[in-house]
Amino acid sequence: MSFHRLGFLLALPTVVGLSLAACGTEDDAAPPPASGGTGATGGSDETGGTGEIGGTDATGGTNPGGGTGGHIEPGQAGAGGDSAGGAAGAGGDGPANAGTGNSTGEGGEGGGAPVVPQPCHVILANFDTDPGGSMGKYVNPNTGDNATSTVVWTDAEGVTMTGAGQLNANFGAFGDKAQLSIYFPSGTQWTTCKTKLHAKVKLHSTTDIGHVNGVNMNINSGKTTTSHYSLKFTSTTSWTMDTWYPVEFAFASPDYADPAGTLPDFTDVNSIGVMVEAKTVGITPVPVTMYVDDIWLE
Repeated sequence: MSFHRLGFLLALPTVVGLSLAACGTEDDAAPPPASGGTGATGGSDETGGTGEIGGTDATGGTNPGGGTGGHIEPGQAGAGGDSAGGAAGAGGDGPANAGTGNSTGEGGEGGGAPVVPQPCHVILANFDTDPGGSMGKYVNPNTGDNATSTVVWTDAEGVTMTGAGQLNANFGAFGDKAQLSIYFPSGTQWTTCKTKLHAKVKLHSTTDIGHVNGVNMNINSGKTTTSHYSLKFTSTTSWTMDTWYPVEFAFASPDYADPAGTLPDFTDVNSIGVMVEAKTVGITPVPVTMYVDDIWLE
């Protein structure tokens, strides 16, 4: 072999090595390009694309559902980005010679579940045990059969646990009203939940409840200063006998308030009541039993 031909062969690897080192710049014609694509799937070069799925190389693409993959140092794949929506972003993921890394990237950590604020909830009476002297009655008018109405505690009824307040309303005339009351110590204050009053109510009669007009919840307050009274009426026209129903009283929207337009005095609550009312016309009223359970404040 001639001296000139041997020199040419020895120099050839150096030229090839220079060509490989230059590969991967934007000015080179040799594939792949330096920047990933922007389509639905990121490019498979040194920098991941910005599509919905991250690139499969040195840097994971920007994924709206999973954040951005980590940067890959030589020989390592980066970790995927976190996702605030709860789904982990995928890490950079490529074959052995993708970009400058040669191992699969680690998936990103999923985001935490959103925190949902819980509504204010204060139990006033669950009737799991006998309330004793804090439970009473009110009737209107206090004459005839209606005057003999009674209030007792029963362990034969209840919504989730046995125990309920029981009003035996001895209706005998149109327009009779009877109420189960819960009394509070003088000066009782409601300092947290002051938006709405809730209760569960069930009606029973010897025939049906077609003679019942409805149920109202009411609150007395402010007797040591200026007396406040307000109520919310609930029609029982669609109710079925021996079925528990929820009743509510939003304090900002009473059906009646005295003084007019005022909220209860939450610094001096005296009593709350659940009243059953007989119709004023139509079916002649007969005795009805009202059960009350789970009274709470929102």
